[in-house]
This record gives sequence, structure tokens and C-alpha cells, in this order.
Amino acid sequence: MNWQLVGRTLRLIFLLRVPLLTLFLLGSLGPISRDNSLLDNLFDQGSHPLDVAMVSFAAFLLSFTAIATLNLTLHYGSDRLDEHRTFPMSQRRPLLTFILGTAAAVIFVATVVLRTESSRAITVTWTIVGALCAFALVIVAKVAQLALTDPVTTPHPPPFLVFPAYLLPGVERWLDGIYCWSSPASGRLKNMFSSLSQWPLRVLRGAGQGYLVHSNPPPGTPLKLLSGHVFALTLSIIAFAFYLVIGLSKRHITAGPAVVPALAYLLLFGIVACWFIAALAFFFDRYRFPLLTAIALLALITAQAPKSDHFFRVEKKDISGIKFLKPADYLRERLQKAKNQRLIFVATPGGGIQAAAWTAEVLQQLSERPEIGPDFRNSVALISSVSGGSLGSMIYAASYTGQVPEKQIIANSRESAIDEVGWGWTFADFWRAATPWFGNRTVDRGWALEEKWAAVNNLSNDGRNTLLSDWAAQGANMPALIFNSMLVEPGTHVIFSNTAFPQPQTTRGIVNFYNLYPEHGRNYDIPINTVVRLSASFPYVAPASRPDLDSMYAGDYHFVDGGYYDNYGIDSLIGWLGEALDDKAGSVNVKDVLILTIRHFNAGNPPTKPVRGWGFQLYAPLSGLLAMWNSAPARRDANEFALFADRISKNPERKVWIVSIGYEGAGACAQAPLSWKLSEFQKTCIDDSWKAFVKQDALEKDVTKRHLACLDTYLRGGDDPACQHPSRRLQ
Repeated sequence: MNWQLVGRTLRLIFLLRVPLLTLFLLGSLGPISRDNSLLDNLFDQGSHPLDVAMVSFAAFLLSFTAIATLNLTLHYGSDRLDEHRTFPMSQRRPLLTFILGTAAAVIFVATVVLRTESSRAITVTWTIVGALCAFALVIVAKVAQLALTDPVTTPHPPPFLVFPAYLLPGVERWLDGIYCWSSPASGRLKNMFSSLSQWPLRVLRGAGQGYLVHSNPPPGTPLKLLSGHVFALTLSIIAFAFYLVIGLSKRHITAGPAVVPALAYLLLFGIVACWFIAALAFFFDRYRFPLLTAIALLALITAQAPKSDHFFRVEKKDISGIKFLKPADYLRERLQKAKNQRLIFVATPGGGIQAAAWTAEVLQQLSERPEIGPDFRNSVALISSVSGGSLGSMIYAASYTGQVPEKQIIANSRESAIDEVGWGWTFADFWRAATPWFGNRTVDRGWALEEKWAAVNNLSNDGRNTLLSDWAAQGANMPALIFNSMLVEPGTHVIFSNTAFPQPQTTRGIVNFYNLYPEHGRNYDIPINTVVRLSASFPYVAPASRPDLDSMYAGDYHFVDGGYYDNYGIDSLIGWLGEALDDKAGSVNVKDVLILTIRHFNAGNPPTKPVRGWGFQLYAPLSGLLAMWNSAPARRDANEFALFADRISKNPERKVWIVSIGYEGAGACAQAPLSWKLSEFQKTCIDDSWKAFVKQDALEKDVTKRHLACLDTYLRGGDDPACQHPSRRLQ
């Protein structure tokens, strides 16, 4: 084995690590996303062919960027490292490099074509259009490079940076003509560029070789940037301008689809990052200073800056005049609206946008059920929701105030917000981390989610947000709502509610948001869409945030997804209902209660028993925590509910009915997306799942397993022991 060759190869791979890693990620991200519920729908561009073109444009431009940085390193690397003899670097296979680099983009856009639910011919056509636009932009950068290069004082530019044009004689002659172009106008252009670049080049001269034609030119001779760097500078500035302009424009979030899809913007961020990190590697490799160390040192400057933390909006408003009804008082008023004085208490779990869509589907379909007419809407007394379920319950609740028409409930719950999250990650949150001392501290990816939901569901008019107290002022004209969240540091169960729950003396361990900051009195409030975001802060998709009540230099707790504490909403539902029924100010005339649990996912089969090595110990603790996230709270809730039902059922006139409606998707429909986007196929799965549930429930021979029949009987004032505890258990 030629160890010298092996050593040279490894060293070359190290020097080219940034473009090689970029191409690897570009080529592998598509296949990796195939079975990844977090990335899957990111590649689906729906029925928007222009989105496909933008993604294709960004993907090919990213591959061309990686190819260019690779070729620049090979062309100028020996000068930069000052090792012409010991480690000469050259590009001997430019065409192969171009083909392999472009193949990464081809694999990526092929994934987009396969995932996009649109005409295949149209999708492929727009993919080709995007690729041609990316190549045209490279030609523009090449023309700018040659037009700004002085052939008298600057060596001939590299014969290839992206595509080896010398293989096409006609193209090579055309490019040489631009390089050698001489006229008064061209002379003025090149002199102007030379004059403008002198100050930054004098700063750069101290960085050593690899940047300038001559680091120490004769007196009176201007400094000249190597021609290949002119190309890199041109293309990187164009890419950064695209990134900046699109990023700033996307801060205006509307109810319609985003102009630039999340995947295209993610790729555009990758282009800027590739140029920047490759430039850092080219600079620091001369000094044998590790790139990751350099980036870590830069990050240390901002990582602990208080303004780099994430904040959510809290409105300054005196709410002392708004009456938040206690659970018992609320039930007394709500009973007057319910037919047969039968009330329904709903618990809906977390699970991203599928949980939101399934929650809205179930609640609205039950509202339109011919067998019970409008009785369902008038009988819903409480909705306790978590994470994605909170979004669905918010949209359903907004229909009581007229902000969301009933016919729009289901459609609104399926509106994608993935573009806003993608923008937040790659623009708002990136600049928050890089320059935390500037900008609005509440603008981040969580804010983008809130703004999208507010725009879609008419929760913000004339600059005024719909606040939680606004819905509290509705009293019993709408359901009581509990949005579950959790405080990270103490692990406390926090709820947001339009009722006065829980009472301060409770020992249940639940804290109402309005009681967290007594030092501020009753002079603050929170937008409904912010409440839902805090309940639905799925890990990493939305950040852990703290309120902007006080100075950023004053410490505070961070709010995260309610699913960390209880992913089903049963704990707070039992607390609310128990407080209402045990109210000492006067008994509530509630004889029967019906608990409706909504399950958005299938239970699935038990996991396999895998064979592990010692490496499993590295992530076994985290794996254990994730495994118990759903299973442990579900069993705890079932046991706690059984004890609660046993207690209140001791009154012979009070019965506890249990109805559970679960998502019936099978096969490809069984996989729930964890991104804030549903594909058209997944939307169809939700519709089909409801139809399947209705059909299966009607055909069920075991009466103890029927649910819709139990609901119908309950709302009509009937009685059926098979629908009641202890004949049936909470699922």
C-alpha cells in the first residue's frame, strides 16, 4: 500500500471538507427524508410549479457553489499553504468534479419531483427551468469576473471554477474575448473596481498568500485580487443579496402561501453558509487552526448574550375588570345552553399538525352530525388540549366568536406553516444567534408560527391581537378552554385558560399563567395565538421561550410543549371538572358528564427486541425518556381518571360516560408528519379515517366498543350503562 498516497488523499479531503460535506448533505438529504416524519413534507411542493423551480434553482446553485469552492481551494491552495513543493495541489478531473457535484443536486431535485403531488411532466419541466436559471447565474458571475479582471496586471483566471468551459471551443473564445475586452468603458470599469477594492485589499494583505496577485507590489502599483476570488465574491454577494432580500420580505406573514417555499430558503441559507465557512477554512488552514474551534470561539461571544434568548409577547393591559368565571360558575351558565342539560368535556392530545387537523375534523364532524344537530356545539363545556391539539381546539373555539366560519374550521386546521418555521430557523433565529444585540427580541420561528395562525384564523385585526381575556369575556357563550404547557426549569405544569382555574389554594400542582407573576398584578395579557404556540412548542421546531414582561437581564422560566408533562390533556381536565363539582359555594346541577377523548395516532405494534452494542449506552437514557413520553402519561391518566370516576360515581344520580374517537389510518396513512405541513395525501387520509371510524362504529357488534351511538344517546337524554364507567375505561 502506498501510504504516502493515502496520506495525501486524507489531507486533500481535509482541505476540501467544506465543499465535500456540502455535496454529501445535498445528495443525501432527499433519501434520508423519505422515512423521516420531520422532513418528509418539506420536499412536497404541492401544486405550485414555481415553487419547484425555486427549489431546483437553489439546489443546483448550492451544488455549483460547492464545486466552485472546491476548485478555488485546489487552484490557490498551494499558494495559501505555501507548500508548492511538498504538497502541490491541482485539479486534474474538472469535468468529473462537475458531473459528480451536479449529481448531488440531481438526486435532491429528483426527491422533490417524486414527492410533489402534481403533474410529473410539469414538475420536471419547472425543475429544468430552475437548473438553467442557476447555470445562467453562474455565467453572469463569470462574465462579471472577466469584465473586472485586468489582463495586463492579473494572471489568466482559472480555466474552470464550475464547468470546464475550455472543452467547448466556441464558449472559450467568447469568454476570452470578454477577458481581453479593451475599450475606454472597460478601462474605466476596471479602474473603478481597482480603486474601490484598495482599502479592503490592504487589510487582506496581512493574511498572507492565496488572495492577491502580489502581496508586496512595486510602489505605485495597486493591489490586485486574484481573478478566481472575483468570481467567488460576485456569486456569493448575489446569493447573499437573495437571502437578505427574501428574508426581510418574509417578515410580512399573510394567510396565503409563502412566496418562497421553506426548502428553497433552506438551500439558499446553505449557499451562503457554504461560501462563508469555506472562506473561513481557506483562511484558517494556513495557520493550522481548526475551523470548528474558530466557529466555537465566535459562538461563545453570543451564546450567553441575554438578548439571544427567545421571548414571547405579553401585552400590557389592565384585565382587572374582566371576569374570569370559576369552573362551577361557568358550568351553571353553560347548562342553560345545553339541551337535556348534558355537557361534554373534551381532551385532545399533541402530535403536530395531524393532531390539529384530526381535532378539528372530529369536533366539526360531530357538530354537523345529523343525528344530534346543533346539540353538540351547545353541549361542549370544556376542551383541554395539548400541543398540536391546541391548534385544532383554538380554531374550533374561534368559530364561536365568528372569527372562523364553521365551514372553514377543517380547512384552516390543515394550513401549512412549514415555510414560516423554515424562514424562522434560517433567518430570524440565525441573526438572533449571530448578532443578538440587534433586532426585535420576540421575532423568531415561534413568532412566525403565531403570525401564520393569526393571519389564517383572523386573530389579528388592525394591529390588535385577540387576547385570552377577550375570550374570557365571552363567558359561557363558548367552551371553557385549557391550553397545557410546561415550565422547563422547575418542570411545572402551566395552563392558559379563559376561566379562573385552578384556584390559588389547589394542591394539584397546576399553575395558571395569570398567577405566575403576581408582581405585575392584573396588568398583562397574552395573545391567543401565542398561547397555542407555547402549548405546541414541539422540540426544536419551536423554541423554549420566556415572556418579555421584564428586562432581558432579569431571569425567568421558559415555556415548552405541554406534551412534556401530559400529552393527553386529561390531568388538567380532571382538575377542572373536579374543582367545578366540588365547589363549596353551591352544588352544580350536573347529573351526567361525558368525557370525549380524541386520539390522533394509532397505538401501533410493540417495538422489536433489537440486538445492541456498547454504543447504545450513549443514547439509552434519551431513548428511554422518549419511549415513556406517551406510554407513561397514558397509563397515569387512565389510572387517575378511573379513581376520579369512581369518586364522582358514588353519587347514584351522576354517571360518567366515556367516548373515544381515534384516528383509523392504516398503511401509508398511519405515519403522522411531525412538521407543520400536511400533504394532499395526508389530508385525504384524515377524511378517510373519519369515514372509516363512522362505518366501523356503526358495524361494531360489541356495544361496549361503540362510541358515536353512545354520544347520540347521551345528547338525547337517554341512558346506556354500556357507555358508562366502569363498564368502559378511558383509552
